[in-house]
Amino acid sequence: MKNIWRGFRQSRPFFCVIALMLAVLLYSLKSPEFRTSDNFWTVLRQASLLLILSTGLTAVLITGGMDLSVGQTAAFVGCVCSQLLKKDVPFIAIFPIGLLLGALVGLLNGFLVAAVRLPSFVATYASNWVLKGVSIIVMAGAVIFGLPSGFTWFGVGYIGFVPVITIMAALVVLLAWFLLQRTTWGRDLYAYGSNAEAALYSAMDVDRTVYSAFIFCSMTAAFGGLLMSARLNAAEAAMGDAFGLQTVAAVVVGGTSMLGGEGGVSGTAVGALFLTVIVNIMNLEGIPSTAQPMVVGVAIIAMVLVDSASRARGERVGGKSAGSAGRSGSGA
Repeated sequence: MKNIWRGFRQSRPFFCVIALMLAVLLYSLKSPEFRTSDNFWTVLRQASLLLILSTGLTAVLITGGMDLSVGQTAAFVGCVCSQLLKKDVPFIAIFPIGLLLGALVGLLNGFLVAAVRLPSFVATYASNWVLKGVSIIVMAGAVIFGLPSGFTWFGVGYIGFVPVITIMAALVVLLAWFLLQRTTWGRDLYAYGSNAEAALYSAMDVDRTVYSAFIFCSMTAAFGGLLMSARLNAAEAAMGDAFGLQTVAAVVVGGTSMLGGEGGVSGTAVGALFLTVIVNIMNLEGIPSTAQPMVVGVAIIAMVLVDSASRARGERVGGKSAGSAGRSGSGA
C-alpha cells in the first residue's frame, strides 16, 4: 500500500486528482444541486467533447510537439459532414468520411513538421487558419440546423441512463490508453519525445512517428467534430473556437509535459474533468460567462505552479540524496 501511494504521489496528474477531489467534495457539501445524479451526468456529458479532443492532442505533446488546430479541425469536419448530411448522404457513411478528412489534416500537419521542418507551433497555427477559412467557405457564412435524427442520436441520445457521447469518449480514451501504453507505436512516441536525437540514432523511423502522432490527433479531433455537430444539431465555422486552447490546458493540467516524453491519457481525462467541474460550479453559482475564462485561467496557472514547484523540490531532494550516497560510496 505504501508503494502504491508513493507511486501515485510521484505521478504527474497527482495534484490535478487532488484538486478535482477537493473541488467535488467541498462544493458537494455547499450545494445539494451539485451532488445530484442529474448534475453528475451533465458534467460527464459536458466533459466528453473536451476529453475526445484532448486525448489525441496528448499523443502529439508526448512527442514534444504541439497542435493548435484541434478545435478548428473539429469544426471543419463537422461543417463539411453536416453539408453532406443535408445533401442526403447516409449518416452511416459520414463517420468514415469525417475520419478520412481528419487523417488528411493530420497528414498535412505531419508533412509541415516532419518534411518541411516547421516548428509544430507555427505549422499547426497556420493550418488552423487555413481550416478556418475553408470552413467559412464551406458554410458560406451560414449556420446549418436540423440534422438527421439518426446522426444526432450520437450527440444527444442515451443507452440506458448513460449518454451516448460519454460512452464514445470512454471508448476513445481506452483506445488511446491501449495504443500509448501497450503498443510499439506508443513506446516510439515516448522515446522520441524523451530524446529525439537518440531516437534517430536508434534506427527509429522518426518521420513516421511524427506523422502518426498528428494523424491520430486530427482523427480524434474529427470524431469530436462529428459528435459536436450531433450534439448541437447544427454546424458553423466557429463552433470549435472554444476548444482551441482548452484542449491544451486539459492535457497540460493533467500532467503531460510540453517538453515531451512524459504524461498520458489518464492524466488528460482528469484534467478535462477538472476544467469541466470548475465551469459547472461557476454555472451553478451564477458567475457570468464573461468572467469564467478568467477563473479557469487562474485555476490552470495555480495547478501548473504547484506541480512545477513540487517537481523542483523533488529534484533537489533527489539530487541531495544522490550526492550523499556518492559521498558515502567514495568514503567506503
